[in-house]
Amino acid sequence: MFAQSFTVESLALNLLKEKDTGIITQFRKNDENLLRKLIAMGIMPGLKITLEQRFPSYVIKVGEMRIAIDRTLARAIYVRRTR
Repeated sequence: MFAQSFTVESLALNLLKEKDTGIITQFRKNDENLLRKLIAMGIMPGLKITLEQRFPSYVIKVGEMRIAIDRTLARAIYVRRTR
């Protein structure tokens, strides 16, 4: 039925390994400024995301964009891993 396997639970982006991919499920909602910043960068729930690098900063690929983010932002993005 499904072409890809996936998990049901989501976890913070900073817990992924390099090259892991997933779908953004939600943001940590306790910081309004952080939410605005993510949305302004084009990072939205439902989009496919790949963690390309963890150090010295997190580099993510969302669509055709590559974006460097800090640990605070990586901890605020929740992802359902795909394989």
